[in-house]
Amino acid sequence: MRACAEFVGYVIITLMRAIKLFSITTLLTLAGCATGPEAPTAVASSSATPASAAPLLEVDDSQLPYADIPHEQLRQLLEAEFAIRARDLELGLEKLLAASLALPDPAVARRALQLAQFLRNRDAILSMAQRVSDLAPEDAEAATFAAALLIERGDIVTALPYSKRAFASSSDINPAALLNGFKGQPVQTQRLIKDLIIELSESYPNEPRTLFAKALLAWREGQAAESEGFLMTLLLIEPYHERGTLLLTEIRSRSDEETAFDYLLEAIEATNSPLLRYQYARFLTGKQRLTEAKQQFDVLIEIAPENIDYAMGAALLDLELDQPAAALVTLDRVISLKQRLDDAYLYRGIALARLGDHTGALDALAKVGPSQNLTAALREATKLLLADGREAAIDTFFEAHRTAHPSGREVNFIFHADALNAVGSTRAVDILSEGVATLSDSTRLLFARANLLERAGRFEAAESDYRSVLALTPGDAGALNALGYALTNNTERFSEAATLLEEAISKDPRNPAIIDSLGWVYFKLGKNRQAEALLKEAYQQYPDPEVAAHLIELLWSVGREVEARDLMVAHLKSSPNNPMLINTAIRLAIPLPK
Repeated sequence: MRACAEFVGYVIITLMRAIKLFSITTLLTLAGCATGPEAPTAVASSSATPASAAPLLEVDDSQLPYADIPHEQLRQLLEAEFAIRARDLELGLEKLLAASLALPDPAVARRALQLAQFLRNRDAILSMAQRVSDLAPEDAEAATFAAALLIERGDIVTALPYSKRAFASSSDINPAALLNGFKGQPVQTQRLIKDLIIELSESYPNEPRTLFAKALLAWREGQAAESEGFLMTLLLIEPYHERGTLLLTEIRSRSDEETAFDYLLEAIEATNSPLLRYQYARFLTGKQRLTEAKQQFDVLIEIAPENIDYAMGAALLDLELDQPAAALVTLDRVISLKQRLDDAYLYRGIALARLGDHTGALDALAKVGPSQNLTAALREATKLLLADGREAAIDTFFEAHRTAHPSGREVNFIFHADALNAVGSTRAVDILSEGVATLSDSTRLLFARANLLERAGRFEAAESDYRSVLALTPGDAGALNALGYALTNNTERFSEAATLLEEAISKDPRNPAIIDSLGWVYFKLGKNRQAEALLKEAYQQYPDPEVAAHLIELLWSVGREVEARDLMVAHLKSSPNNPMLINTAIRLAIPLPK
């Protein structure tokens, strides 16, 4: 089939011209009828049609461009072009996708691929990259797109043929990427990956990418010596190959850390590679050699002053080295570049707090919006507000933050309430109620309010919130555990609590919190043997003071006082002020060492 995509515009123009000529002819015919005698048979008889109009109405299909395109796909192509010209790009893409999947024409698929890339529709990009590559295996760009996206999605088996095509077409694809998550792949998939890497290395024996892939494969399979041998060959062909140098360093660091970094340092000296220097700095940081790591980051910033990752790394090291003023300089430069702003404002707030500028710190922390840093920022702000101790200051900060970042209100309401509760305000529940009214489906806010109400002795209201959570998430193990544990601690409805907790453990049998809760309610029901087994299992998984307190009470109640006292003493050494342990000791009159 001919490449119809290149001439869709021509088809549209031809069609529009035919429509225009037909309209003119019709108008002329109607005008003649208006002035001449009526011809009763004019409509039925073809002989009544004027000879001059015949060529305009009779179309020889064999002469039309792309007459071999099925009508449905031609219609889709026309609709796609009209939609694109009307700026309805989503509809245009939809029509192009449908046509390209039906027509074995790589030009149509390429047009769809280009539009998908423009719209950043990753599903469509993958679909069309595969389609182009299947129709035109020599298209390196399409094969590379398909392989890269499939690898990113973890679909290694489907990625294999596209990786092979891309490599054969002189693409810069890296076959070592196929080894991402290699050990977690099924054995058959591992075999297919290995076969392709071996095939590529045999076809391209001196290609650095295949040599590195072989070395990485050997390393993934636990063959360190073989991997190092491949790397030596690679480094003879391409000295200081970056990935090869890093893999060699990793291999050697497992056996001889003293000399493991010799080649890496030599490569850094010879090439001044930012990647190698950055990885070396990360190693130094992991080993807590912070001053040396900071020196490497300083060099990296000189090499690439606009690189935000280097700047953030240097700033964080300055904070670790207790140099907040130096960190502040770097963070202000990051902010001026308007990148990683949430990171920069969080650490700017921390730096200013260490310098004693609490007002400036709160201002910086208030700029952190919904992100992975939001919780940390609000936690740091809460510390500063509690140090101030004024309820009005707490309200001002959190209310302003909610206004500036409305999509972060859920976490904000929780921290606001916690801060008010910490300074003894009676308004903490009111703040959570405001949050629940604003975000009625928020189980986090309902949980927070239930917990606060329970601690305040208002269990009836707390139970209502726990049940609301369960209504929003029917059968959720965490919600079942929360309600069951609350009933155990606040009522004598132990059988009802046990039913809830048994359902919870059936859904999440390895969760130590649920195991502890079930053991605790079994103890309340007098099922001491089952209770002990569960509480010991929970304690083994999670030796928390609260779990320990439950086990201590059971042991003490069945007469195993020495075991109970020893466990209490051991935990009080590590958590001397834990209220759960202290209250248990006082309530049971467990004698403690002075």
